[in-house]
Amino acid sequence: MIQKQQWIMLPYSAIKYISDLRLSTPGCVPQRDRRPRWICDYTWSEVNPETLPIAALESMLFSHALDRILCEIVLADPALGPVYLMKIDIADGFFRININININYIPKLGVVFPTLPSEAPLIALPPVLPMD
Repeated sequence: MIQKQQWIMLPYSAIKYISDLRLSTPGCVPQRDRRPRWICDYTWSEVNPETLPIAALESMLFSHALDRILCEIVLADPALGPVYLMKIDIADGFFRININININYIPKLGVVFPTLPSEAPLIALPPVLPMD
């Protein structure tokens, strides 16, 4: 992720005086037949409540997905042609969107990188949207 410029690693001592610096904990989600997925738990730094609720509420509903898809197919206007379905994996999609609208948001998304107890703490700062 560092080589892909998805994270900037800095020692905590170099950035601890940045105003609005927030540090979250990392996590790892095991995946069957795939590499584990790195996640950031932004509930610790209270970043999630500051995000804008611009997505439609129904876009976040994962229960009864098949029922909702079948309902949309049944209710589709046949005059518009056949219904096509597509499955997209956006697991790495967020890491392609730069945070260049306002770079002041980057310190709010800091993640404490795992280090050995004898090593200085490292902080990962994302110049792109992280996937949490």
